[in-house]
Order: sequence, then structure tokens, then C-alpha cells
Amino acid sequence: MSYLQAKFEAILDDVNQEDGLIITAFEKILECLFFLIKWGGIPLVISLLAAISRW
Repeated sequence: MSYLQAKFEAILDDVNQEDGLIITAFEKILECLFFLIKWGGIPLVISLLAAISRW
């Protein structure tokens, strides 16, 4: 039990840091997701506009 508690405290300490590993990992994941949404969404909107204009 003390091993799990020590791991949990280490994770909490890392999250509370301004530049911890967990926060930087989440930042990288979110940047990738926003990049995919932005560059994947633009062609989608253009194709939807083209499909609507053919109606």
C-alpha cells in the first residue's frame, strides 16, 4: 500500500509543478489534436460547401 501511496504522491507533485512531465505530455497531445482538427477540418468544410453548392 505504501508503494502505491508513494507513486500517487509523486504524480501529485509532478502535476503541481509548472513544467512537470504530465503537463508537458498533455500539452503535446493537445497540440497534435488541435493541429489535426484544424487541418482536417478545413478540407471537410470546403467539401461540405462544394456539396451544398451543387444542390
